[in-house]
Amino acid sequence: MKIAILHEMLIKKWGAEKVVSELINIFPKADLFTLIYDEKKVWNIFPKNTIAPECFKLLSQKVYNITKRQRLCLPFMARSVEALDFSSYDRVIVSSSWFAHGLKTVKDTKTIIYYHAPARYMWDWAHEYRRDINMLRWIRWFLYGRFMKNLRIWDYNASTRNDTLLANSATTQKRIYKYFRRESDIVFPPIETQRFSQTLSNYSPKEIFFSKPYYIILSALTEFKKIDIAVEAFAKIPEVNLLIIWEGEYRKTLEELSWNAANIRFSWAQYWDDLVHLVQNSLGLIFPGEEDFGIVPIEIMAAGKPVFALNKWGLTETVIAWKTGDFFHNEDWSDFIQEFQVFHKNNTKNQYSPKDCYTQAVKYDTWIFKKKIQKHIK
Repeated sequence: MKIAILHEMLIKKWGAEKVVSELINIFPKADLFTLIYDEKKVWNIFPKNTIAPECFKLLSQKVYNITKRQRLCLPFMARSVEALDFSSYDRVIVSSSWFAHGLKTVKDTKTIIYYHAPARYMWDWAHEYRRDINMLRWIRWFLYGRFMKNLRIWDYNASTRNDTLLANSATTQKRIYKYFRRESDIVFPPIETQRFSQTLSNYSPKEIFFSKPYYIILSALTEFKKIDIAVEAFAKIPEVNLLIIWEGEYRKTLEELSWNAANIRFSWAQYWDDLVHLVQNSLGLIFPGEEDFGIVPIEIMAAGKPVFALNKWGLTETVIAWKTGDFFHNEDWSDFIQEFQVFHKNNTKNQYSPKDCYTQAVKYDTWIFKKKIQKHIK
């Protein structure tokens, strides 16, 4: 059986890319396709020689080579995904949260779409993206007027072309039905539980960020992750430390928000044992944003640490209140500090046991993902 794997953009190493990496592990002989590729950012996980050569001829890739901004590639991605030829493949596994589900295939080629979410900027976050585009008003009107209307029509039609739809959570499953009126099966993303629960031997940390216990935020630093909410809150709780791990275009803004808060520090992207060490030595995860599933909270629970998050969407499926973490509830984040202080008090009294956290995490282990994906391929 000849298999292809398609993912929208290989320009970062976030949760969706972990899914793609695991798909490659399951199907090592599969060919890998993408609409945008950045060798400098992903070479150590997705080497350039593993990418199908025709991907580098796509219009979306050419625009990215010039601009290095994926948002400026959006007008060209529908055309690019339709230009890819999968007629020689028996199965195409598509990792999609933007345009990848719009591929075209012949009758005998079966497609399995793994949805991380329907395109957020077209549906859920359309108004936020519109405000975020730093362009002239008439350009924004065009992009989110006629252009966006036509793009939503294309997106809906693209969803009807495929054979099997998989959702990464019940939240995503509901969105798929809401926007596309199609049923889907839930297959949770793969979690490397053993990696975060392992005992690190002969390891010396490269940098000590705090001499006292700390909480972590492990996330791409973008406006939509709502990390500013946590930064502003922790600035008012100077006795509790917060370490923010990763990088992104919003980092400078977050650093400015916390410039006089000695209890808030930033680390660049961390990998392998360095990341595991920081997680295992933390008090737990702060997760102020909204996610359809959320791989990071499961990884943190695999290390035996609790999660404090917004009581909405995907994390309500994975975090057990009063057992593996807790929630704040107001969508305007007005109760963040109040609920966090309760969580922190309970955490310091060992209410959230490492065993309970780990037991919850292993329900989403990599082998479960592998078994379900292989079943759908067959």
